[in-house]
Amino acid sequence: VMERPVRVNGIVLKNFEAFCDYMLKHQRSEREAFESLKRALKEFEEQYGMSSETFAETIMDTPAEDEPDFIIWGDTYRTYLRKKGRFEGAKK
Repeated sequence: VMERPVRVNGIVLKNFEAFCDYMLKHQRSEREAFESLKRALKEFEEQYGMSSETFAETIMDTPAEDEPDFIIWGDTYRTYLRKKGRFEGAKK
């Protein structure tokens, strides 16, 4: 067991047990993480006035995607597409 301080997100925790407690307290369910992806996509869509589908068709995998916001949007959309199957059939 580690007894030295652990740094997580800029927070110094006194030992491994404190690290484990912190991680358990701050973990999100897969559903929460998926909903967070959807919110992030919606923000990009509103900011740039196009759907993520249109973004994927016109900008992803082109030199234009090298813009910082587009890199993040592209990665977020790719992650959303990978996770989508798990939650679309299991809606509340």
